[in-house]
Amino acid sequence: MPGTTSPTYLLTAGGGNIGKRLVPLLLSQPSRPTVILPTSNAAGLTSKLPSTLDKSRLHIVEGSIQDPGFVQQTVKTHNVTAVFLCLTGEDELFTTFNLLDVIKQSGTVKHLVYLSACGDFSPEAIQRGALKGIGAGHVAVKFLVEAKLWHGLLPRDQDGGFSYTILGPSLFFDNDLRFKQGLLEHGVYGQPMGSKGVSLVDPADIALAAAKALEDDGRRWGGRKIMIGSLQTYTNQEAAKFWAGALGKEVTPRLSDKAGLDELEVVFAQHANPAWGRDLRIMFEMFEADAFGMSEAEYKDQVELLGKEPERYEKFVEATAKQWKEE
Repeated sequence: MPGTTSPTYLLTAGGGNIGKRLVPLLLSQPSRPTVILPTSNAAGLTSKLPSTLDKSRLHIVEGSIQDPGFVQQTVKTHNVTAVFLCLTGEDELFTTFNLLDVIKQSGTVKHLVYLSACGDFSPEAIQRGALKGIGAGHVAVKFLVEAKLWHGLLPRDQDGGFSYTILGPSLFFDNDLRFKQGLLEHGVYGQPMGSKGVSLVDPADIALAAAKALEDDGRRWGGRKIMIGSLQTYTNQEAAKFWAGALGKEVTPRLSDKAGLDELEVVFAQHANPAWGRDLRIMFEMFEADAFGMSEAEYKDQVELLGKEPERYEKFVEATAKQWKEE
């Protein structure tokens, strides 16, 4: 599958929680890949990346990822061989399918690593009723994209064909950082994870999984979905208890009742927009209705891909609380 020349990877969201961790990992790989980062704010992206990176193999290209013509020209100009697709937002479906078309037409891109979400989003799962509990648009879109990958692609060895690996991360550790003020000033853990239990993940582990999947180039992990996150699930009460111990103060959780979710929706509506606020509210309602996590077999696949156990949420809480205390 892989050629003898060094690969060229195009990454979306290069300055995000995953991207800023992924870029250094890729540039340190023995294959010496070139990394292409399309962005609408080149100066802003540059400021988020370590200054020590090998700039000779890093190209930041200004333009909109929502413009398929721009992406198509970028892929052609840099002879891109693989893509890491990490998208979210109201236009996720259009942008994703346009990028899949660009990949199909490129003639050079032969592997895709797609960032989905933890869970079984297969057509078979839909037939078993999986969509009955899915109301959040940013989750529902993953069903359609995954179905396209599973059932709508040409084989890699045909013109327009390419292989793929799907990553399914759970809820990010870093989400807790949004609630720093509430934790420190009011003793409130603001993320209503509910009472059933939610798997949590360090974005650094997602970045490592993406780096490994790109390097693999479809050989071991092609045509597979790998869940990324903790086998253990955490409730809002448990998370609040961890933060209380780490901060040395009483911490109460935001509940997943109507009052708690009403408050959360307002917070996210102000942070982003009302549509996004409602979408996230629906997601947290889903977490209160059903546990969110992975099986032991899925967890073992993750450990094999990462080459290690994923990071522990408790360790993140302790390290973050220590940092906050020292500020």
